[in-house]
Order: sequence, then structure tokens, then C-alpha cells
Amino acid sequence: MALVGDTIKLTAEFTDFNGIKFTPNDVKLRIYDGYRKRVGEDIPVLPDGDGKYQHDYVVPSDAVGPLYAEFSGTVNG
Repeated sequence: MALVGDTIKLTAEFTDFNGIKFTPNDVKLRIYDGYRKRVGEDIPVLPDGDGKYQHDYVVPSDAVGPLYAEFSGTVNG
């Protein structure tokens, strides 16, 4: 369990319906608090291998309840 001020590594891997990894465009990370409200702004994330992404996130002092992470990107527009 991460506490305020801790750094956590968030990872994502994008695959198609056949399980083949792919690299989408414009990948962003969004963080939500326990009330499902966004915490801060979208965080741009660069690839860390084929279809893999990671980001080191520091839990903010004003975090409320559990935090949720969402990676998103675009494919073919």
C-alpha cells in the first residue's frame, strides 16, 4: 500500500484482440482519487519497449482514498 509521498511505478501494456502488442499514439496517464475525480492534469507517457509504458508517480499530499490510474492513447486516429 502506497502512502503520501511514496513513488509508485505505474505500467501498461497495449495489445490488440489477438494479444499482439502495439504502440498507440499520444499516450496519456490520468489519475483519479477515491471519489473518481481527476487528480492533476494528463501526464504524457513515452514508450518503454514495444507496446509497454511506465511512469513513476509520487502520491500527492492531498490524495483522498485509493488512487486509480488510466493509460489511454489513439490508434488510427
